[in-house]
Amino acid sequence: MVSQLLDAFSGPASIFMYSITAVLAYTLAVTIERLFLFLTVTTPSDEVLKGLIDPQKHAQVLVELNAHPAHEILSAGQAANNAEQAWNAMTAKATIVEGRIRKRIASLATAGNIATMLGLLGTVYGLIFALDGLDQASAIERTAQLSQGIAAAMITTAYGLIVGVPALMAHRALASKADEILRFCEAVAATVASTKE
Repeated sequence: MVSQLLDAFSGPASIFMYSITAVLAYTLAVTIERLFLFLTVTTPSDEVLKGLIDPQKHAQVLVELNAHPAHEILSAGQAANNAEQAWNAMTAKATIVEGRIRKRIASLATAGNIATMLGLLGTVYGLIFALDGLDQASAIERTAQLSQGIAAAMITTAYGLIVGVPALMAHRALASKADEILRFCEAVAATVASTKE
């Protein structure tokens, strides 16, 4: 199958193969960048939230959360004098933090859909190529043209799915990790606001 994929880059549907490869390159770049970011962020235990309330453990918790996105939200809330100011400050900061955490993740789903659609478009093109001018071709030419066109149609579909399905899986996995990080940020904000009441 690998040799057939490589051959398709010089066949009649090569434009679709190169387009799907561009989508693959984008998908890999976004996935690696987001994975690198998320691997540096570990979700702390519930003990960290309890430590925010305990004045004796508060300094230790701040050190533990230093590399976590929740630290920015925590800092914004601690500077406030009351619960309402804390919520307002943390809400403003949380919007910025959420934007950074979710950055480009949605584009992975789009990339997966585009790769699949490009594969299907290559299928249609391959079938048009296979059937075009068959009535004027000799039997040997017909067989060759049908064979080449149908091969191009099927290989572009396969390649589109080979790129599209993992892109959708990466989207789901990274979106889940982003949700986990943001849930912890919300818990930190609620804890900080409760200490201001």
